[in-house]
Amino acid sequence: MEGSVKLISLLRPVAAGLAWETFVAAQLAKGLGGLRRLVFNEVLPVDVRGATDAPPPYVAIIEAWFADRAGADAFAVSVRENGKAVQLYANPLLINDSGRRPLPNKIMVTLKKRADLSREQAQRHWRTRHVEVGLVEHNAGDFLQLYFQNHVFDSDQPPGSPLDFDGMPEFWVDPADLAKVGAESPVMRAIAEDELLFVDPTGIVTMMVAEREMFVLPGIEGGWPVRPSPLDDVLRAV
Repeated sequence: MEGSVKLISLLRPVAAGLAWETFVAAQLAKGLGGLRRLVFNEVLPVDVRGATDAPPPYVAIIEAWFADRAGADAFAVSVRENGKAVQLYANPLLINDSGRRPLPNKIMVTLKKRADLSREQAQRHWRTRHVEVGLVEHNAGDFLQLYFQNHVFDSDQPPGSPLDFDGMPEFWVDPADLAKVGAESPVMRAIAEDELLFVDPTGIVTMMVAEREMFVLPGIEGGWPVRPSPLDDVLRAV
C-alpha cells in the first residue's frame, strides 16, 4: 500500500491465541489514528517445512498499514501493553502475482541476515539474486501464486538480537502444489542453497496462517487485488 507505514506484530500466546483477535477488535472499536488497513493472521498448527513437531512460537501475526509512523508507534505501544510481541516496521515489495484468484493458503516466514552481512547487503541479495534463482531459473512462480517481501527497516528488538529480524516473505501456495514440491526437488534445493548466502538459518520460522481482514479505511482498496507483476523491474537491479 503506497504512502503508508507497515507494522508487523508477531504475537506470543496470551491465554488463548484468539485473545489477540479480541484485543484487536476492541482497539478497532475505539479507533486507531491513521489506520488504513489491518489483517489478522491466525498461525495454524502446521509444520510447513516438516522439520519439527514443536508448535510455532507465535500464535498470530498482525499486518497493519498506517498513514504515518506516529499511528504505527501508538498501536505498537498498545500491543506491547497487552502481551509479548515482536514488532517490525517494514517496506513491502510485491515480487510476483500470478493473477490467479481466489488465493489459497498463506505462508509467512521470519528471516534474519547472516552475521557477516549488513541488513542492506542481505536485503539486496534477497530481492535480486534470490528472486532470480527461484522465479527465473527454477520457475517457482508455477506454485507461488502471490509473493511479497517485507523488508524490515526498524523494530522494537535490540539491534542484532535473535529476534531483530531483517525480513518476512509472505506467499500464497495451494497445498496440492506444495505437496508436489518436496524439499529435495531442484527448485527447493536451489532456494535453500541460495538462502545460506544471506540468511542465518537459526532465525527462520515458517508459519501457515489463516488471514482475516478486519479493517479497511473507506476509499482504500482492500484484499489482494490482481496487480501487474513487477518481476522484470525487480530483476533489473540484479
